[in-house]
Amino acid sequence: MARSASGLRVLAPPRLAECSGALAVRTRLRLSPQDEEVLVELGGFVSQLAARDLAERVFLGAEHSNEDFARRKREISALSSSRWAGTITRGSNEQWALARRAQAAHLERLDAAITTVQARLAVPVAACDVATRTKGYPSARVRAAKQRRLARLEAVAARVRADEAAGRVRVVRGGKDLLHTRLHLEQAGMDVQEWRRHWFEARCRIEADGEAGKRHGNQTISIAPDGTVTIKLPPELATRFAGHCDRHGRYTLDAACSFAYRNAEWQAQVQAQRAVGYTIRFENGRCYLTAAFTPPRPDLPAGVDEVTLMAAARAGGIVGIDHNADHLAAWRLDTHGNPVGRPVRIEVDYRGTTARRDAQVRHACSALIRQAKATGATALVIEDLGFDTSREQCGWTGRAGRAFRSTVAGMPTAKFAARLVAMAHRAGLAVIVVDPAYSSRWGAAHWRAATSTAVQETSRHDAAAIVIGRRGQGLGARRRAEKTVPLKKKEAAPAGNSTPCATTRGRAGTEDHRPHTAHTPTRPHHAPRARACPEDRAHDARRRRKQATAQPAEDRSRQATDRQSWTQDSLWLSE
Repeated sequence: MARSASGLRVLAPPRLAECSGALAVRTRLRLSPQDEEVLVELGGFVSQLAARDLAERVFLGAEHSNEDFARRKREISALSSSRWAGTITRGSNEQWALARRAQAAHLERLDAAITTVQARLAVPVAACDVATRTKGYPSARVRAAKQRRLARLEAVAARVRADEAAGRVRVVRGGKDLLHTRLHLEQAGMDVQEWRRHWFEARCRIEADGEAGKRHGNQTISIAPDGTVTIKLPPELATRFAGHCDRHGRYTLDAACSFAYRNAEWQAQVQAQRAVGYTIRFENGRCYLTAAFTPPRPDLPAGVDEVTLMAAARAGGIVGIDHNADHLAAWRLDTHGNPVGRPVRIEVDYRGTTARRDAQVRHACSALIRQAKATGATALVIEDLGFDTSREQCGWTGRAGRAFRSTVAGMPTAKFAARLVAMAHRAGLAVIVVDPAYSSRWGAAHWRAATSTAVQETSRHDAAAIVIGRRGQGLGARRRAEKTVPLKKKEAAPAGNSTPCATTRGRAGTEDHRPHTAHTPTRPHHAPRARACPEDRAHDARRRRKQATAQPAEDRSRQATDRQSWTQDSLWLSE
């Protein structure tokens, strides 16, 4: 991790989040008794083939070759068809690769925890290493507990490292948690039949990959534009249900398919015979169908690069977003990085089931997009969050530490970012991703007091939203380029200068005032106003308001006599 001379982490530059363009729409199929019988038999048959192929793929491990892949596909094709076999073998390969990535990430987290514990154990109790800024453990009791934890972490890391070297992974089709629930049915509040239904639904997945150029974009599960669903059954099932299939083994469902969301895009994809993948699953006794496809995207004009796209995204101002466990703080910023109006707080509650959490994510994304549209912003700025919730990396211990790690782990940061990018892209908004380091700390230091009023106080999260937005615009967290000059160190102005403290024009993006020009228009109906010094800014606005209120009457009368002979300098914030 790169650090500056002051010891702070070097921030990554802002980047535009790319939208993959892939869509997935879901609808419910209201099956007839005959449809349900056929789909249950098909789901059980396909699941049996998938479980057998996955077990073989896991057994082969890292020694898997192209010959093994071709052999696996031939064996499954003999029992079903080449298209069913291609989908099943692809799914097994992807599941094994996902397990390998999870195994590597788990080993990386273990190594990081071991390194942290070893570094703190190397420092005496209640001491601190000045060179590395590493603190020792607070007491001998905690130190002894961490020594035992280090031994356990090293044992687990050795076992995982051996599995990684052998190419061995552990995968449970249906989920490990549901499998363990079988041994604790009373605690889960279900009987054996209910558990078996959940187990079948978790393992049953009728999936068919799309094919470009084929009729309706898929020949295994084909859905016509009018909603007619046709499924190509394997030969064994086609023989069993021969009275309900045509001569090619295709079964037509009595249930019709219709999408209430993005139906026009799906219709265009099907009519153009572009690839559309379908997945049929059972959930809580109901049947759902999901269509996944990628609409064609227009090509960018020649000469458009990343810099041009970023400038276009920032052209209309942005909305800085600070993502928290219970709410989102959003603040509109103009093109110069100045906050406009007051912040917006969007309440969220991620507790509960996965479906409820996803609904909360959609609610938050919709509210942010509505806010950006209402204020005329062209981009949303979010942090690239990725929390490490381990005990060693998160820092806190005890009951408070467990509660904090649980809260942080419950924040769907990745799902929120992916959903916001997809919804913002459809709404014509760009999403800029920035480094999350020091946003809350710098926001509280530079913007919290400056934006607070007597009626409403700016929170730490609201101030962090300003820093996040300015970071997405390529600006710093400070409200100006130079540091604040104390009043006692202010130099006296030259004798021939009528302004209290003349300044030179600063760099773009700062809030210094523009120097005096010879062609300044006059405003005879306003009192003379002195140009402010660099240190006379928003941080002491309250003190200056009090001084103006207590101004003597003779000074105010003197100002009234001079109203016809003053000029107002034009002000500037930045370029």
